[in-house]
Amino acid sequence: MTDTPQIPAPPRSFAPIPQPHRAAAPIPQPAEPVRRPSTPVPQPEVAPIPVPPPSRAQVSKGHGEAASEASLTRAPAPTNDTSAPGQFTSEFQRFVSLAPAMPGSGAVQYPQAPPQAVQAWAMPTPEKKLPIFEALVIGAGAGLMLVGILGYLLASGPFLALFLAICCLVPLGIIVLFLQFVDRFEPEPWWTKTAAFLWGGGVAVFFAGLSNTLSKEAVANATGNVDAGKLFVGVVAAPLGEELMKALGVLVIVMIRRDRISSPLDGLVYAGFSAAGFLVVEDFGYFVGAVYDGRFAQTFFVRVFMGVFGHVMYTTCTGWAIGWAVTRTRSVGAGIGAVLVAYLIAVSLHGLWNGSAAIARSEEMFYVIYVFVHVPLFCCWLCFVATTMRRERRDIAAGLIPYLNQGWVLAGEVQMVCDPAFRRNALRWVSGGGAPAKKAMKNFMYALASLGLDQVVMNVCGAEQRRIESTRDKLQEATRDRQVFLTLMGVG
Repeated sequence: MTDTPQIPAPPRSFAPIPQPHRAAAPIPQPAEPVRRPSTPVPQPEVAPIPVPPPSRAQVSKGHGEAASEASLTRAPAPTNDTSAPGQFTSEFQRFVSLAPAMPGSGAVQYPQAPPQAVQAWAMPTPEKKLPIFEALVIGAGAGLMLVGILGYLLASGPFLALFLAICCLVPLGIIVLFLQFVDRFEPEPWWTKTAAFLWGGGVAVFFAGLSNTLSKEAVANATGNVDAGKLFVGVVAAPLGEELMKALGVLVIVMIRRDRISSPLDGLVYAGFSAAGFLVVEDFGYFVGAVYDGRFAQTFFVRVFMGVFGHVMYTTCTGWAIGWAVTRTRSVGAGIGAVLVAYLIAVSLHGLWNGSAAIARSEEMFYVIYVFVHVPLFCCWLCFVATTMRRERRDIAAGLIPYLNQGWVLAGEVQMVCDPAFRRNALRWVSGGGAPAKKAMKNFMYALASLGLDQVVMNVCGAEQRRIESTRDKLQEATRDRQVFLTLMGVG
């Protein structure tokens, strides 16, 4: 047997850790301390977080003293007891009760309630590592994106190119705002999302364009019909190649940043940014051609208003499956199968959109197909995204319940992180402390959300040393951020 990992003590400046009256699983209680500091550390009284009427989150009282280290024990059998009686609102309690069962509080991935007799000491803050992987992808993607649009820039001239670039910002802005809304509870790092964006706009565009050109020439030469080559590329080759290249960027990110992926929604978000990058470059090319064909207004309407979410909808299917495969199943076969099925769905949706123009014999028929086929599919996709977001919030709550039972967090804080109405109310309340208080509150919410999702991942896939170490860092960050916004609000 090996020694169990130990949790380093948090710095003295952290807020005291509330000790629960009753834990879900028995936690060994330390003996009375032999010595205590000569001057007791003043303990702040925690004010309740404001909640929307008519209910109010109850905030527990009675903080214990700050402590340092605790041994992690083997995980007991999972328990279905995810309740926190008398602390959550009844509606939120029903929401949490549908969450997956989590191990008891003594599981190896959970920090235990720390012994009070150990002297606290401050560890040096580790230096942040430079995102080398993201920098490499961003550099390569930006270079290939420039290569992809260079021909269009030379053909259009500087003034037309500037005008068309501004036009491309319209669909990009719509997509980025949507993805940021989806990713607001546990947001992914901006530099990694930027890497996904430039992968789609650079790497995916370059290699997919090469594949499309070769496929068109091969079919045209084999059949002696150029139109047959164009049709094959639009309906078959382009969906297969483009969806593969866009999803490959998500797969690379997930493999390199494995410990940062904590839910299927993470894969969906990265896929959305990869698709957004691809869309911008593709739109620019379509707009340049439409200007010279005299069909710019019609092309702009179709690309921006009718099909703005097309690439995002296709690729997020595969991205969600990649995120699910690495966070919600132990079976390699099930994960690969889910990704392949999702990829085929993405290819089919993409081919259906491209083929609609070929099927429709008139412009009016194309709009009929759009209304009765593509609009319902888009609505189904929106429902799928909404369900995925709700499931992530429920998983966050499930992962935080053991922290609540151990006294690391309060019931009001769990509901504040997972309930959109409570979240808005808390941010509105903390705005009275200024921008620093609001920033600390947001960072606090993000840290708790990440903690909860990490526990769900380890509950399904097994404890991971890097996630366990990350958990300790996030606990310290959350404690520090809590103290900051409470102090700025005059509570701490």
